[in-house]
Amino acid sequence: MKKIDGRSAIKPSQIDILEVLYKYRFGSRVLLARVLQINDSTLYKKLSVLIKHELVGSKLDNQSKIRGLPAAYFLTPKGLRFLASLPKHDYITEKVIKASYRDKSLKEPTITHHIDVFSAVVALKSRYPELKAYLRRDMSRFTYFPELPPDAFISMTIKDTTKRFFLDVVPAAQEKRPLFQRIAAYINFFDTGGWEATNTEPPKLLFIAETASVERMIRRIVKGVISHLEPDEELEVYTTTKKALHNMDSEALIWTALDDDELMTLVDI
Repeated sequence: MKKIDGRSAIKPSQIDILEVLYKYRFGSRVLLARVLQINDSTLYKKLSVLIKHELVGSKLDNQSKIRGLPAAYFLTPKGLRFLASLPKHDYITEKVIKASYRDKSLKEPTITHHIDVFSAVVALKSRYPELKAYLRRDMSRFTYFPELPPDAFISMTIKDTTKRFFLDVVPAAQEKRPLFQRIAAYINFFDTGGWEATNTEPPKLLFIAETASVERMIRRIVKGVISHLEPDEELEVYTTTKKALHNMDSEALIWTALDDDELMTLVDI
């Protein structure tokens, strides 16, 4: 156990909470309990201790309460410094710690987006236990990701073949121009050899749309970007919806390619 103030000790199970919040940046109690496989009351007690020691903060304004949104938990700068002081945590940089000062003042859409990404990764990992997920803080440790990285980089190995994906979660309020620019940036990144340092095939792109209409918008924009930029190599893009992801059955047929309405699993992509 690591002492936080010379008297109180932070237990390994509480450090687990800090590590999950570091990875995902924001999380709800439901998601934290699911990842850590503990019940809600136990988690609440552990979070209360971490909040008391100012290692964890929470956000829930009056408008969020009215809409029934859950409290969002995040690491404070003090929490990040505590975690960075532990053995094998030297990857937590001063840059990340300084950036965290604005977490307490971030607006609801940004926080909701982080939680939606967290929820999407948890849903995928529950169906594919072998899946590995790297979030933006993880990706910041490496030089071979795009300057504006995806929401998550996921990979899984099936029969000695490793599949890699850039995953983005697209909200209903997504404006068309930023999405066009993001996809164009991916194409430029691959065309200029940004992924070549890994000596692996470029990741395929996955988009999880908040609604069916957003999914249709994504597909139109991707086709438009490809037509406009004419990438050197074929860009493989697959889409689904948030509803399809969270209602995934045992067959897990939820993904469709740009020019094909046939449903596919992640394994088949």
